[in-house]
Amino acid sequence: MVLSDGDRCTFFGYHDKSPFNEDGSKLLAMSVTASDSDPESECAPMRLGYFCKQVDGVFGQQFIPFAETSTWCWQQGCMLQWHPVHSYTQVFFNALVNDDYGSICFDVTKNRVVLEYHYPIYSLDPAARYAVTLNFSRLGRLRPGYGYALFPDATADEPAPEHDGLFLLDLQSGSRRLLVSLASLAQSAGDAGAQHYVNHATFSPDGKKIVFFHLWSYEGDKGRGLRVCEVAVDTGNWRELESERMVSHYCWRDGQKFLATTREKSGKWHYALYDLIDRTRTDLGLPFNEDSHPMFHPSDHNIIVTDTYPDRRRDQHLCIVNLNKRTSKEIAALYSPVRYRGQVRCDLHSRWDREGRFVAVDTTAYGKRKMLLVLCGD
Repeated sequence: MVLSDGDRCTFFGYHDKSPFNEDGSKLLAMSVTASDSDPESECAPMRLGYFCKQVDGVFGQQFIPFAETSTWCWQQGCMLQWHPVHSYTQVFFNALVNDDYGSICFDVTKNRVVLEYHYPIYSLDPAARYAVTLNFSRLGRLRPGYGYALFPDATADEPAPEHDGLFLLDLQSGSRRLLVSLASLAQSAGDAGAQHYVNHATFSPDGKKIVFFHLWSYEGDKGRGLRVCEVAVDTGNWRELESERMVSHYCWRDGQKFLATTREKSGKWHYALYDLIDRTRTDLGLPFNEDSHPMFHPSDHNIIVTDTYPDRRRDQHLCIVNLNKRTSKEIAALYSPVRYRGQVRCDLHSRWDREGRFVAVDTTAYGKRKMLLVLCGD
């Protein structure tokens, strides 16, 4: 089933958030009129809304808008996501607040703003006590397509600022505190003068930890370095989890383990399960040798959905994987036009619904970004 806001480019964003609300009756989406193959179109006016499930269990084609924003990027959108506690009715998203980057909690049934924050959000903890936030201007400068470009990065002249890094935003008081500084991270990684930043920060399902990427860009466009770190929410104590392999995408299984796509220095890819308690990494031996975007089934953690980047024919493959049996079943192959590359690429970013019957993806197989629901089984 294809869903779109008329002829507007319609998508959801990253693979680590679900567009489905708690009972699966609403599906969040974002839509823009700007060209979806032009990097300069980021931060154009964007419409936020949802699709509703009908009585027959099928989502209707009507896009119901509720708000607008101009702080977004092609890879991660505006961080639109359901409230972890009030996920029937309320959403969070990034927007301009008092002419600066901020975020909003919005009730889609009462059509009103519940709370405004003076800081943008990256992800929310499961109890909705905190959000993790970072410098989106710095992220946008050093990793185009993932941050925002409305305002210049005030830290551009500083390789690893002491006052910047990963922040914890208190959703009750609206205050934030620095959890891990870039200066602290830079002391044990990266060359002198490299530009340091953080990305892909998510809370563990128990809300006690945040896993994030520490990255650094080398001068002269000579590539970047990456390691995966963990920080305790209550103490701010952090440690390195992985630096030998390049980690690309990950998803939490529970409060102790997460699954990641990893690449050895030889170039070989592995799906690896990390145990934060035992401090182990276990390669699962899955039938893939490429990067992808995994997500665990909502109830059966022996099952994941994952996808691929375009192959030589520009097809992106959507697969259901049984971790115990080490088997993969393809459920869709979707063509990606060659103009969708680099910053404006459209990854499938596969995401389960709440029951594990459907997978929602973003796709350009129909000429521009649209959302597609794929039935996985009864």
